[in-house]
Amino acid sequence: MSLVSTKYLIELAEKKEFALPAFNSPHLEFMTWILEEAEELRSPVMIQFAPVEHYFLDIAALSEALHALSRKFSVPFSLHLDHSHEIKEVMDAILNRFSSVMIDGSRHPIEKNIEITKKVVEISHLADVMVEGEIGRVGGLEGDEQWEVNPESDDFFTLPEEAAFFANKTGVDMLAVAVGTRHGLYNGMVPRLQFDRIREIKKQAHIPLVIHGGSGTPVNQLQQAVHAGVRKINFSTTLRVAFLKSIREYTDLHPDELFLPKIFRDISPSLKAAARECMESSLSIGKA
Repeated sequence: MSLVSTKYLIELAEKKEFALPAFNSPHLEFMTWILEEAEELRSPVMIQFAPVEHYFLDIAALSEALHALSRKFSVPFSLHLDHSHEIKEVMDAILNRFSSVMIDGSRHPIEKNIEITKKVVEISHLADVMVEGEIGRVGGLEGDEQWEVNPESDDFFTLPEEAAFFANKTGVDMLAVAVGTRHGLYNGMVPRLQFDRIREIKKQAHIPLVIHGGSGTPVNQLQQAVHAGVRKINFSTTLRVAFLKSIREYTDLHPDELFLPKIFRDISPSLKAAARECMESSLSIGKA
């Protein structure tokens, strides 16, 4: 089965009540390690790229590499565009065989967010591509931008009635919501997800929900979020931290080792362990 549509995986997640672990994977090694772990654990996964990563990478080359890599695996996974802000970014993803895209208009007032998102939905659905929108504001470090939010203020969290209105007006297929997570590192803070808010959004919006900032959120909280209606969870920082920590430890122990394939092979268990925890958090293991 291997590379499939996001639509298929989200429908599977709804049917089997798990969340699709979505990994930001801007390097071939990351993709390979994630898919190897997913294959072993029989966990559906999503591989995604954000435009901020595209400035350093060739999206067409990465897509071709991933399609070629897919022939090695039987576990189902899909290809997704994360956090786009412009129509051109969406079009590039569609032309390069992504089966879902995210348009993030959450920094705009809701009327402008609806206008932008609706246009992307109209374009994407012509190509049978799913669209993820966002309502509310997830704080933290997003690419090279820092967004701070007040955890006590409803102004930053997703309001159930606004989520329902947004979903109805735009026709999005998935909705990213602000319910207590943040992008990047928590730096000693412990997130407290708002499960009642998740359940109420799901009840009113009738749409698969997405959590951004899954890295660093306790496993039991993410699993409760899945039970409340979340069907996709984004992970990025977890993998990057594991990668950099492993590289530092390896080079301290083997300062004269210069053969990169051997280094990557030797540190891969740490990355796979990080990916495994994300899959456990998403309740996706054994659901392929």
